[in-house]
Amino acid sequence: MLNGTKLLLAIALVFVVGRGREARALELNYAGAHLDIGGTFFPGAGPADQSAYVVVPWRTSSVNNTFAAVDEPGQRYYGRDGYALFGTRFDYPNANAAPGSSGAPGDTFFESLFPNLIDLPDFIVDSQILASKVVGGYGYVLIDDPQITAGIVDFQWGESQSPQSFGQRPYVKLGILDGWDQFGNDPANVDGLPAGRWGFEVGADTPASFRLGVMVDGTDNANFVPGEIFLANVTALGSGSVNDFVSSGAIPSNRFVDMHFFDISDAQEGDLFAVGVKSRDGAISFGNSGISGFSFDILPEVAGLAGDYTGDGKVDAADYTMWRDTYGDSVAAGAGADGDGDGAIGDGDYTVWAEGYGGVPSTIAVPEPGAVTLCLVLLAGLASRRQ
Repeated sequence: MLNGTKLLLAIALVFVVGRGREARALELNYAGAHLDIGGTFFPGAGPADQSAYVVVPWRTSSVNNTFAAVDEPGQRYYGRDGYALFGTRFDYPNANAAPGSSGAPGDTFFESLFPNLIDLPDFIVDSQILASKVVGGYGYVLIDDPQITAGIVDFQWGESQSPQSFGQRPYVKLGILDGWDQFGNDPANVDGLPAGRWGFEVGADTPASFRLGVMVDGTDNANFVPGEIFLANVTALGSGSVNDFVSSGAIPSNRFVDMHFFDISDAQEGDLFAVGVKSRDGAISFGNSGISGFSFDILPEVAGLAGDYTGDGKVDAADYTMWRDTYGDSVAAGAGADGDGDGAIGDGDYTVWAEGYGGVPSTIAVPEPGAVTLCLVLLAGLASRRQ
């Protein structure tokens, strides 16, 4: 039969195992929005052979990119691990050379004029356009070309083009996924399901947490921007049921490009995710509710709090008690109160707890580690005499 100390250790080990990846539940969170990236809307400041077009720097490292997964200079941009853009256009130097057009997903002629730019991370094993149409070529905004720009911008790029444009960064005109979805859902139907725009499946090597960015706005009509964005975990792309979802809430629209970010944690192989939208007032949006693209960024794993032996997200007296009650025990490295990871509960683990606490709390009379060791030795001796 387990004594009190061993029972505490057993519970602690079960708790630690229970926190393993296979026991965690999928989490979806709306992280927030980076509004008005770069402070620009549809193409202007031209013609390009005289002065550079204004380009939205979503792929340019900037301290303004507060939702970047990495905060290192040169790395603060979106889509470090993958991206997907739809219905793009590369006309240079005249960004408005082609008239606007639309096509059904997979229309080869449309995609020859308005290609999709897709470079997904390895853990995305499948993806599918859920919208009924892809639209490109209208007076939409110019954004960083993700194939060329990733961090530091090549401002001399325009000088290699003909005619030359001084200080021009590589750009692409965005397109959008728009209309009803392919399953008949109208984004203007307030009582219906959100209209699907795009979905994807994750594979075996999915990271513990990753961030999905959803690019909207920057179009020629602010009414055609979604009024709300949804990320859902579904049983099948498009026609399946919804297991869980999270919403952006009502979002603004002013023709300046915005990105809305959703964090996905503890996704498992085979999990399916779909992005859907609700439009603004149907009388002014006519069911239009376009999304321009998506970015993927793997979030760094957040280490647990040093000294948090109970796993409750704080370092307090309960963690000290756990250390005290298991002092001298051998455990799996890092389990229970083994803060220093040496496989034994000892004085070093007390130090980890005390430093994590920020000092010894005044309400607890904590003996010095050496004194604790002596007390435990004496108690062990008394116990052996009684036996």
